Order: sequence, then C-alpha cells, then structure tokens
Amino acid sequence: MDQFSQQVPHWYAVWAEANADYFPLEKRLTAKATSKGYLEMSDLVDITHALGNPHNVRGRMQRANTADDVAENTRNAMRNLDNPVQALRSICSIKCWGLTYGSKTLRCMCPREYGALDSVIICGVDPQYLPSRNNYERYADFIHLCRQIRGRVVQPNTAREEGLWFIADIEVALFQFLWGRANRLLYRGDFVQRLQM
Repeated sequence: MDQFSQQVPHWYAVWAEANADYFPLEKRLTAKATSKGYLEMSDLVDITHALGNPHNVRGRMQRANTADDVAENTRNAMRNLDNPVQALRSICSIKCWGLTYGSKTLRCMCPREYGALDSVIICGVDPQYLPSRNNYERYADFIHLCRQIRGRVVQPNTAREEGLWFIADIEVALFQFLWGRANRLLYRGDFVQRLQM
C-alpha cells in the first residue's frame, strides 16, 4: 500500500489526461445531487456517454426504469451517503444498473467520499483488502481501502481545491494502475494480488 500511495499522483494524472471529458460531468452531477438531492434518468444516460456503455447498459436501464424510479433511488442514496452499503443498495435498486454503474453514479454524486468499483479493481486487489463476498459489503471494504491509501499520499492534488485527494481520485489512480498487467507484477507483496505469469 505504501508503494502504491507514492504513485497515486502519477496514475491519477494518466487517467485524468485520458478522461478529461469526465470532470465537467462530475462537477455538474455533484452540484445537482447536492442542490436537488437526486439525479434524473438523463444524468445516468450522461454517465454512460462519459464512462462507456458496455452491453448497452444505458438502453437496458432506460427500458427497465421510470423517471420516478431513478429519482427515488438516487434520492435514497443521497440520504445515506454516510453509509456506503446503504448508498450502494439504493443506487443498485435502479434496475439493470448494477455494481459498476451504481458505484460510478455514487462517484459522480459525491466524489469526495466515493469511487467506482469494477472487475478490474476486484480482480487486481489482493482479496485480503476486499474480503467480503457480498458486493455491498465489498464496496464498503473498497471505500475503506481508498481511505487508507488517501491517508498515505503526501503530495497535494493540484487538480482539486486545497490540494485534497478525493476517494474518486484514489480510485481512478488505482484503476489506471491495475489496467496494465505489468504494473500489477511490479508490486507483489504490496496490496495487489500476486499473479502468475
């Protein structure tokens, strides 16, 4: 963990450069979630435009939910932001949205305290750091891990006010790092899984 925490600014910068279109969306959705207390169907559609639409998750979500379903479930998530398990449960009550897009939504709503959890991170991080088998509890484990890493990053984040590192920033740095299999092999014995060649 200490090794990776030193690399967070680098991997964050790599991700940020490749995903520059994400940040205006994050800013807009964080402001909207804070002011209105919920997000709308069109906001979830915008998330898929910025962060991908594998297996047409956008179309499936739109067909399976009403505008009221999305507003109600995102409102419930906002009311439970102090509890990652409950916040994710609320978002995942949106049909066809799932763990990855549910956590991406939480990341957009509250990037200071939330990040996205997907298969790249689940498969790349040593299971001792994400021990729960239940996705909601595993998400809480993941947020805890990101907080631990954040506490060890020394360099200020020049992209955020006051040099703060948000949980979302730690998560995207971790995702970018784990995206390259060779990187995972360099950090054996840290918090990344030992992988076989």
